[in-house]
Amino acid sequence: MSVPDGRARRPLRLAVVGLGFGQCHAREIARMDGAVLVAVADLAPESQGLDLDGFAAELGATAYRDGRRMISEEDLDAVVLAVPPGGREKLIRQAGAAGLALFLEKPFATDDAYADALARVCAEYPNSPVMLDFCLRHLPAVARLRQLLDGPLGRPLLANADLVLPRDDSPAWVWAPANGNGIVNENTCHTFDTLGFLLGDPVSVHAEGGAYRSGSLEDGIAVTIRYEGGATAVLTGGNLGVQALRTPVHLSVCTERGQALLTGRDHMANDLTWATEDQDEPAHERWELPSRARISAAALRHFVDSVQAGIRPTPGVPEGTDAVRLAMAVRRSLASGRPVQLFRPGRRAGITT
Repeated sequence: MSVPDGRARRPLRLAVVGLGFGQCHAREIARMDGAVLVAVADLAPESQGLDLDGFAAELGATAYRDGRRMISEEDLDAVVLAVPPGGREKLIRQAGAAGLALFLEKPFATDDAYADALARVCAEYPNSPVMLDFCLRHLPAVARLRQLLDGPLGRPLLANADLVLPRDDSPAWVWAPANGNGIVNENTCHTFDTLGFLLGDPVSVHAEGGAYRSGSLEDGIAVTIRYEGGATAVLTGGNLGVQALRTPVHLSVCTERGQALLTGRDHMANDLTWATEDQDEPAHERWELPSRARISAAALRHFVDSVQAGIRPTPGVPEGTDAVRLAMAVRRSLASGRPVQLFRPGRRAGITT
């Protein structure tokens, strides 16, 4: 990736398309050093209960109802696409043709075929780097655990992860097959990505669970995932929790030389306890827990800094595709009652049962 002359020497000029959770992205960019929020766009702001012109004016941005028109008319360096997957392809093409960097909300796609199709579209624009908002890997506590695995704790062997949303907490589009394609694809993908960041490439999946309350797509799962380096993870996901517990977070890892535990709430780990086998007492590290609206702050910071430096931000399209493949492998395993193998020649995984 190269950065045009002068682009790295001025604040990065960004716009946001989609003002559901994209409102949070817009507010974060507006307060961020080294970034300027130029414009925001939403096709139907009334459905969000949003006064589009007032919101844009509050943040010093220009308001649009047409994201493609916004991209063509504004002087931008990057665009945040916080729209459901079903409405992305034309926007990706518009941004790619303009040479803009892309920050995409998860999930990357709805299923394997669409993930492959979107990956091919992104590959048509090599000068437009793409980052997925798998924001949990950028939280300080998770990044610190990654450092420890590369250092005193050593190679991960066994992990246990839990991230279960409150029931009835998600908008209707999450359950539409052409958009979110279920809570596992739309939200448990956070755990898939975090575990991949810590443990490596997944090679097999075995799932139990089902559609306990939804009546259609799976809403509660218990999954075993095997990774290329030999590590195994067990995770629970879905949306069978309750609001009062505020989406508690739990992730533990046993390693070749020790053990670590991450905990937190509102999706976000902020408390890390760890020890090597030769320590008498564990180390305890804690970070301030941001508001839920600022969950993507560290990820957006990484995106802005990377684009300005001419470095490709991570995670990108391969990780986005991986998460979709895992969600679809979970569904296939639930249907068959058997493990699903993921083969990954050149990071283009096929799936067999």
